[in-house]
Amino acid sequence: MRLSCVDAIAPGITLREKFENLEKYGFEGIEIWTGAGDLEQQAQGIREIASGSKVKPSSVMVVNEAFYRPLDSQEAKQAKSAAIKGSLGLAAAVGAVSILVPEYAPQLPPPIFLPPPVGAAEKGLLLELLHEVVKFAEDLGATLVLEPVNRYETRFFHTLDEAVGICKEVGSPNIKVMADLFQMSIEERDIAESIRRAGEYIGHVHLSDSGRLLPGYGNIDFKSAFAALKEVGYEGYMALECAIAGNPEEELSNCVDRLRKCMP
Repeated sequence: MRLSCVDAIAPGITLREKFENLEKYGFEGIEIWTGAGDLEQQAQGIREIASGSKVKPSSVMVVNEAFYRPLDSQEAKQAKSAAIKGSLGLAAAVGAVSILVPEYAPQLPPPIFLPPPVGAAEKGLLLELLHEVVKFAEDLGATLVLEPVNRYETRFFHTLDEAVGICKEVGSPNIKVMADLFQMSIEERDIAESIRRAGEYIGHVHLSDSGRLLPGYGNIDFKSAFAALKEVGYEGYMALECAIAGNPEEELSNCVDRLRKCMP
């Protein structure tokens, strides 16, 4: 298992500076979020920087207006498809995985009762979208990773079990799931056991403590989660995605040390 960090929280103005700082702190990967622009040109720049660094691209995600749109129409599906294909193309070009959240929108205040389940029409749109973009991923030799998000931020799948079920419906080796420990701290009864059930379907990991705090500042048991990941044979990247209170240079360096001590 290798430690990565989302570029948005890595110190540095330029991407090169972020690579240099993350290498200095002890990270081995970087997760890149991008909105728009020339993705081929961005891929070329990423490859150039990574070629001279111990830090390599672990994961990418295109975050634009399509990311936040409800998946409730063919028009929305096509907008999301274009964004996901762009993300997959970038991922394939830099040797990373591509992350997918079908729709994202914070729901405030949190509901007391569970929201109504996604209807058959919307589930159908999701499967249409996934079949289309996974075929694209297969042609590129890329991997698409579904991220279960908690019930307060999306209407779709919330747990690893639900995401694995969708992967099985799509039926391709090019679609996997994300184990995001912050999301799991809200939705899963037992993080380690959920990881064991997901097993070979886990294609990427996000690290954050409860409350989106830096690992070590909340109540998530990272040792048991990492032990479960090792048990299922996961050898990929685990990307830090959280808030940082204090000096990022000190906090990120210390966080790497803490996380490595939790690894079996």
